[in-house]
Amino acid sequence: MRIRQMGFSSKLKAHKHLLTLETLKFISEFMEDGSARGAALRVGIPETYAGRYGQWLKKHNFVKQAMEADLDDRERLKLRNALREIDRQMQICKDILNLEEID
Repeated sequence: MRIRQMGFSSKLKAHKHLLTLETLKFISEFMEDGSARGAALRVGIPETYAGRYGQWLKKHNFVKQAMEADLDDRERLKLRNALREIDRQMQICKDILNLEEID
């Protein structure tokens, strides 16, 4: 029996109903300029997949709902600050657990 590595499209399907930090970051970036590929690149998606991933996320229910919310500048700033705080807290957890980034 062969064990197959989960491919890119399988990963997308597996995360269809999960709101992830990556999706929240995408939403924040996508609200800035409406560029799905650009937003995907800015949140760290590899250039090879950025276009496809951005287009997929753009159709995601969470992204659609967020875009319908029509946030003003103050609310978008609050969102960016909250995401920075989450990143900071995640780094603290990684430091405590002595974890390093793995590619």
